[in-house]
Amino acid sequence: MNNPIVLITEPLSPEPLAWLAQRADARAINTTTPSDAQLAQAQGLIVRTYTTVDADLLDRAPELRVVARAGAGVDNIDIDACRSRGIPVVYTPEANTGAVAEFVMQTMLAALRPLVTIDEPLDQPAWTALRKASVTDRSCVGTRLGLIGLGKIGKRVARAAGAMGMEVVYYDIADICQQDRCSAVSVPLDELLETSSVVSLHVDARPENHHMIGSDQFSRLRTDAMLINAARGSIVEPVSAASFAKSNPDARLILDVHDPEPFGSDYPLLNLPNVTLYPHIGAGTKDAKEQMSWVVRDVVRVLQGEPPHHQVDW
Repeated sequence: MNNPIVLITEPLSPEPLAWLAQRADARAINTTTPSDAQLAQAQGLIVRTYTTVDADLLDRAPELRVVARAGAGVDNIDIDACRSRGIPVVYTPEANTGAVAEFVMQTMLAALRPLVTIDEPLDQPAWTALRKASVTDRSCVGTRLGLIGLGKIGKRVARAAGAMGMEVVYYDIADICQQDRCSAVSVPLDELLETSSVVSLHVDARPENHHMIGSDQFSRLRTDAMLINAARGSIVEPVSAASFAKSNPDARLILDVHDPEPFGSDYPLLNLPNVTLYPHIGAGTKDAKEQMSWVVRDVVRVLQGEPPHHQVDW
């Protein structure tokens, strides 16, 4: 009996890929737009961030039995289309939680307290001047951090920030029980925007979150606010973001995710002195990528007729 064909459109870590190859006909096609011929006999499909799994793709894969997302976000997969065809979607909801939370904390701390280093001998006046110039306006203790979304990553950030003495508030559409709030305090969205020194976004890319942070929300931010987005690029409306940054030189935008990715020379947020852009690297650690790649375990479970450990709720 032939092993089931599993297509991998974007790179996986070597060990999980080798594990899969022992149990299936694993085909790393390295394209986010698989052809009809590639899809025709595929029984499994593993994607990451940049492969769109929609009704058209599913119609071209008549043998498909499981779709896997090596990662936590599934906004590039049409869950309804998979459901209507009886195709389970599996993913790794916890794999990148720590890495993204670390990225948020790292970039926030670097912006709150930029550090200088010494690479040459200094005399006493230069030493004194450098120390004086290194004094920053803010520290973590007592600074209000507003989290928009208190899911897995938001909670991890809340715990870390709280441990450093930050005052953590959050807004979430879900009613989160007290014991799961990580000492964060629930406030209305407008209050969070108006009173937080740092705002960090932790929501998904569902349609209602498209441009969730637009002109009205930017008008409510403090003129010296820091906004961090390591969630999804579509959450922030870029023209309004650029206008806010230009009008408020003391503000700071730190964006790891963008819409589109990659962006062109007309991206409104390019070349602004108080805007820092990263190339979607929040989850970019080898450990996180390997954990995401182990979605192959659930792919094999489904193909062997067993229930997966992590299936997207239908």
